[in-house]
Amino acid sequence: MLKALNKNIIVKMIEKNTTTESGIILTRVDASEANKAKVLSVGDLVNEVSVDDVILINWNKAIKNKDENGSDIYVVSEDDVVLIFEE
Repeated sequence: MLKALNKNIIVKMIEKNTTTESGIILTRVDASEANKAKVLSVGDLVNEVSVDDVILINWNKAIKNKDENGSDIYVVSEDDVVLIFEE
C-alpha cells in the first residue's frame, strides 16, 4: 500500500465503463467526471482533504505513477486541490 507524506495526496481518477449496444465494454472517462479524483491517501500535514473524498485537482501538476496492482495513480500537493465535491 502507498502512503502519502507531508502535504501530498494520492488520488485515482474516476473512470466509468460504457457498454455499446453489441456488448463491447469501453473504458473511458465520462466528460462530466473527467476531472474528478478519489482520494486514496493523505499525508500527515494535509488539513482540508480526507481519504475517500472526491476532489478536483490541477491535473497539470499531478505526478503519474502505478500502484502495486499496476493501476494508474497520481500524487498531488494539497495546494493543488481546487475543490472538494460534497454530496
